Amino acid sequence: MTARRALRIACYPLVVGLLGWQVWRVRAGLADSLRTVGPTRVAVCMALTSVAWIPGFFSWRLVLAGLGTRLPVPVAYRMRFLAMLTNYLPGGVWPAVALAVQARQRGLPPARFAGSFVVGHALAVLAGLVVGLLALPVLVPGHPAWWLLVPVVAAGLAPVLAPRQLGTLLGWARRLLRRGTGPVPLPDRRTLAGATGVAAAGWLLAGLHVAVLAAAFGVGTGRALAVGIGGFALSVVAGGVSFVLPQGLGAREVALGLVLSSVLTGPALVTVVALSRVVVTAGEALGMAAGFGLLVRYGRAEAAAPGAPAGAQAGAGAGAAAGAGAAAGAGVGVGTGSEAGAVVGVDGRSG
Repeated sequence: MTARRALRIACYPLVVGLLGWQVWRVRAGLADSLRTVGPTRVAVCMALTSVAWIPGFFSWRLVLAGLGTRLPVPVAYRMRFLAMLTNYLPGGVWPAVALAVQARQRGLPPARFAGSFVVGHALAVLAGLVVGLLALPVLVPGHPAWWLLVPVVAAGLAPVLAPRQLGTLLGWARRLLRRGTGPVPLPDRRTLAGATGVAAAGWLLAGLHVAVLAAAFGVGTGRALAVGIGGFALSVVAGGVSFVLPQGLGAREVALGLVLSSVLTGPALVTVVALSRVVVTAGEALGMAAGFGLLVRYGRAEAAAPGAPAGAQAGAGAGAAAGAGAAAGAGVGVGTGSEAGAVVGVDGRSG
């Protein structure tokens, strides 16, 4: 058993126990808080979170086009959807591996697709930090230390504004790893800025559910939007860099509770934090179900296209799914280290 797996196993009861204690501590007022929210608001929140993935998909497709591969929406959607199924596996490398496997099956450069996920993910994190700035007007009066978020965001924006310099730095890293020489080609400034902006739209859409829940407890519209959208973005980013439990379990709740404590306390605070996790999970399930429907529809459209043999696309889809599963389960010969090397070695050629 690796040290990281042992740490994860040890953290599960600790995190679940901590979260359970918070719920138990305010149990007397929890039922009233749930009634205050009501089923209608919960349904609205689930609807918002079920479609919040759409901007992220188009942001990744924009990055991929900037790297030199422009895919039709149905093909890009199929590949992205199958890759994102591996998000629920331990470790963050599997979506990149799954994209690389599918690209190889289609005769496309695997390293470019793996690199597109890494770049897209980095831009999504940056967009989340930018959106998190919305919460500063509410947070700073109580805790001026929140101003430290501004230089962090400024540092993150530097590569977007100067991609050529970042490509040079990655080229040095590639040389150190003996993966080639010369700068690493990256999308231009306009593409990176556009992809970041589209990803930010996804954060705005996803964070609205927290604003809806906070408003149910009398928080003013402006403050609810600020801490709801900004706080949710910051909490997901915090959960994403925790690297211990999947889906940021524990870290996300702590970060969201920290931000929301500026406008909520007691049972209301615990209710909003807990319901946020519930509606996001339920929204993802709804989005997944809708995604499977679209996958089937696109597969039939591809199979019916002129020149496509009957059942060919369905078989290709099944093969891609199997490839994604195999990549997650066995690595298909592309382990974490070699994939990292492939990402550093994105050069527009077949990997």
